[in-house]
Amino acid sequence: MPANRLGMQPARTMRVAQTLYEGVDIGKGKGSETVGLITYMRTDSVRLSSEAVNDCRRYIASKYGEALLPSKPNVFKSKSRNVQDAHEAIRPTRMDLPPEAIKAFSHRRAL
Repeated sequence: MPANRLGMQPARTMRVAQTLYEGVDIGKGKGSETVGLITYMRTDSVRLSSEAVNDCRRYIASKYGEALLPSKPNVFKSKSRNVQDAHEAIRPTRMDLPPEAIKAFSHRRAL
């Protein structure tokens, strides 16, 4: 469980996830917008859209190089039959907004 790896209590983990889901305000003035940073977090699905996988692969290739990109994406199957699969897995909503790109705006909302 990620909360255990990070030494966080489950309640804090969910508060942080909720904040990331609700998003942060980026930009200034009329160009400002609120952007949700992760997809819906109350899911145990491992399914990802092909668009999300392709976006991630492009990001990895551009940031780390083609040599570190697997020839094909990993595909995971759920270990449980009672998976809530109405939503795809928790993932970043936009690969063009890595943490360093929104760092200047994070003070507006406590992450």
